Amino acid sequence: MPVIDDSNIQILCSKGLIISENFEETCLTPNGYDLRIGEIKIGSSVHTAEAEVPPGKHFLVSTLEYVNLPVNIMAEIWIRSSYARRGVIGSFGAVDAGFRGNLTLSFYNASDNHLKLAHGERIAQLVFHEMVGSAEKSYVERSGHYQGSRGVTVKGSDAL
Repeated sequence: MPVIDDSNIQILCSKGLIISENFEETCLTPNGYDLRIGEIKIGSSVHTAEAEVPPGKHFLVSTLEYVNLPVNIMAEIWIRSSYARRGVIGSFGAVDAGFRGNLTLSFYNASDNHLKLAHGERIAQLVFHEMVGSAEKSYVERSGHYQGSRGVTVKGSDAL
């Protein structure tokens, strides 16, 4: 699947697709878009401005951006290398075609140092792929558990 380049990402976003809220041109990369921190969840505490993650602690962040993928575009999430170099590990899945909402991203501070995080800070990159065709059934029709999510979203018995 071809990767969508920066100029086409910008065109799609201007039409309300791919990223429909909080798009920032300075977050464009040649082959993707840097996602920024919205909320930060460490244990049962949710932070909306800044937070400090202790060593050896799992944390979640929601994206500031609201993603709006059409049925012919999916995306991959990659941790920004600046975080990987500081000992942060990210665990991500694909973003399904047809998904709409804030993304909740899972991280682990594997370093020996406290990690300072701030609202609006770039933390991961979203790379968009145009599918060969449109999905037969969209994300909503297949599962849709997180469709329309806002903020850090954890479902069911898996809640931290």
